[in-house]
Amino acid sequence: MSRPDAGCSIMLLRMEIIFEVREQESGGFVARAPGYSIVAEALTWQELRGRVKETVNHYFRNSPQPPDSIWLHLVKDDLVRMHDSDPAPTHTDASWIRKLEPERITPPELAGVVAELSSREPIFHRPEFGTSRAEFDRLMASDYWETGASGRRYAREPILDEMDRRYASGPYEDVWETSDFHCRQLADNVYLLTYTLLQDKQRLTRRTTIWQRTPDGWKIVYHQGTIVQDA
Repeated sequence: MSRPDAGCSIMLLRMEIIFEVREQESGGFVARAPGYSIVAEALTWQELRGRVKETVNHYFRNSPQPPDSIWLHLVKDDLVRMHDSDPAPTHTDASWIRKLEPERITPPELAGVVAELSSREPIFHRPEFGTSRAEFDRLMASDYWETGASGRRYAREPILDEMDRRYASGPYEDVWETSDFHCRQLADNVYLLTYTLLQDKQRLTRRTTIWQRTPDGWKIVYHQGTIVQDA
């Protein structure tokens, strides 16, 4: 979903939930939403669609911004052997990559926080939250810093200088997609937000932002981006 804003062409995504669906050996399907404590089971695909919708509505019943859409992603483990002499595939062989992933759970009580913060990401790419040095200055905590995808660390002032250069010539093409938001509370009014960012339909990174709720509104304390290799 894209719309022009302040002369920029920006790709914006509404809040959505993605379920990983697997067929059960005993029959039927089980659907799990990574990062959320949401699980639904059903004997048929059509029944699963209804169960998932009911479960999501219940989970976000007190959220000011429930999801706009639900994706059901059917997952199938299938190991392809390169040589006939290779050992027969096992369940462990086929699922080892999935086992590396941590179980990221967003507590139901943080659904409202996720909705607020996801609408502000990716930082520095949302004209509605700032295009000038003064606006970006108000967005950042006084001791803000970040780690870039290269591993290089950047202090506050160089980042503001870069924002000046980025917006100095006016509108520019900025196409991106965000997904897979997860949130964890670190302290009173301090939250860790993680998500995936796809830029120009080819550069995929994992993003982490530490946000703090203050009397002056939300402020970013720290940010990091890590490139997903071979994506």
